[in-house]
Parts: sequence; C-alpha cells; structure tokens
Amino acid sequence: MSQWIWMAVGAGLVLSIEGLYLIYWRYLGSGSVRDYINEDQAPEGKYRILRKMKTPNQRIALVDYRGEMWIYGNGDVMFSTTEDEHMYAEVMVHIPMAAAGKRKKILIIGGGGGVTTREALRYSEVEEITTVDVDDVMLDFGKNLDALVKFNKGSLNHPKVKTVIEDGRSFVERAPAKWDVIIIDIPEPTNGCPQLSRLFSWEFYGLLKERLEPNGAISVACSTSSWMPEYFWSIQETLKKAGFHVLPYHNFVLEDGEDWGFCLATLFSVQADSLRMLVSTQYLTPEKLKDMFHMPYYFVNRHQKGKIQTDRNTALLDIVNDAF
Repeated sequence: MSQWIWMAVGAGLVLSIEGLYLIYWRYLGSGSVRDYINEDQAPEGKYRILRKMKTPNQRIALVDYRGEMWIYGNGDVMFSTTEDEHMYAEVMVHIPMAAAGKRKKILIIGGGGGVTTREALRYSEVEEITTVDVDDVMLDFGKNLDALVKFNKGSLNHPKVKTVIEDGRSFVERAPAKWDVIIIDIPEPTNGCPQLSRLFSWEFYGLLKERLEPNGAISVACSTSSWMPEYFWSIQETLKKAGFHVLPYHNFVLEDGEDWGFCLATLFSVQADSLRMLVSTQYLTPEKLKDMFHMPYYFVNRHQKGKIQTDRNTALLDIVNDAF
C-alpha cells in the first residue's frame, strides 16, 4: 500500500511542478501575458487571447472581450471595435478635414486598423488616401480580419486607398507628393520603441511642412495627456518651432475617465469657432466641437512650457518615463 501512496505523491509533485511552470511561463516567463498586455491596459473582466505573435516591430495580441476585438501592440491598445474607437476616429479625422481648404489627397500614418481611413472615405471629394503602417501584421488585420473589416467597412481594400508597409518617417522622406490633410496617429515613444520620437521631432515636422499643401491641415494624436500635460505642450511647441500655427484640442471620454490630447497644425491661422463639420457625425455635435477647443486648466500651457523634440534628444521619452 505504501508503494502506491508514494507513487501517488510522486505523480502529484510532477503535476504540481508542471502547473507551476505553466503559471510562470504564462505570467512571468517568455510567454507572459504581461509581455503582450500591460496591466493598466487590460479589459475590465474576463477576456480571451485569440492570438499572440512577435514581429520585428512589436509584440501583438489579438483579444476577444465581450464580443469586441481589441488589438494590442507592445502592451498597449492600438485599436479596437469599441464605441470609443468611433469617437476617436471622428476626432482624429474630421477636425483637420474641416480646417483644410480641400480634401483630395490624404496621408494617414499609423492607420493599420483602417478606422481613420474609413472616416476619411466619407468625403466625396477625396481622390486618394495613402495609409502607412510600419507593421504588415497590423495592416493585414485591417484588411482581412473579419471583425475589423466589418468595423472599418472594408476601408483598406477600397480602390481609393493605397496601403504602404513602411516606417512613416522613411515614407515621407522619399515621397515627392504633397497632401491636403495629414493624420499622424501613432503612440508615444517608449523604452521599447524609442525610434517613435523621430515621428514627433522638429525635423520631421519641418518635412511635413514641405509636404503639406498651403491650405492643408495636420492632426497629431498626443496621447492621454491629462496625467502628463508636458507631453502635450512639448508637441505643441515643437510644431510651432517648425513653423506651424497650432490649435490644441482634447476629447474627454467620460466612461474611461481619460482625456486625449490632439493638435491641429496648419500653415495659416485657424479660429476654432470657424470650424464646421462637412459630413454628418455621430459624436462631433456643435456643442461637443466647442467644448473640445475649450481647454481645461490642467491642459492650458499658460507659461509656454514644453521641450522641443529633435532627432538628437529624448524629450518626449523622458516625459513618458517620468510619468510612470
């Protein structure tokens, strides 16, 4: 009998060790969920990871949460099929579209999900949209992942849309074209991806100035800036240093308690109260539009603070690191 007991104990130990190894691998080791989904970015409640993969640019996770699709890059949500994504895309696209003198040629940098492209396609005068993303997997999701294609209405497969797999800075440097509207929708630089700073730099903004039509407009996503307003201010000051007129705006999402900052940059002066939506929008009502350009006290750059991001410094990365 004792022999059977010892065999059972041994088997139990083996199973326990295997179980502990799986837990370590999943939560702390190389297969860790934390490598793919940052704790503060995880959905609230049970979710299912459909797929994890590593590309030369980032770690990607495809997540199902209550029937919605969330796509993560290096731990942060890149895009999703949530109501928030509708709001974000409207704010990102329709403000510069309203400010620009014409809307024939559009450049979107960081448009792998296809949602901003979907919104840009709503303008009948649009003739060509170039959507650039550094990661072919993200663009493939936007083109072929059923849930995302349904959400973006097949925008990345539209005949007016040209998709480019390339670093946005490199693409603009070699492209001879000029655009009426340029949309820069990329995450903030991090220690894991410090090269993103080059898409926020004075040198890059100077290049965009050359590639923008005289009556064109640019929008720049400035992250959830309520907890690091210096980041928002630094982008504003860098754009000004490059020669742009800058009109900051923000979008507070009550459900999440997050306040997203944006910059509208033009080569001519724009008054916020002169902007009118040129297509019907679900979220950007006249009241909401007015509120977005009324900056709360924690966003107002009264003392012209903000560091100039260049190709040679780590101004924005330092601000992000200090915020954590």
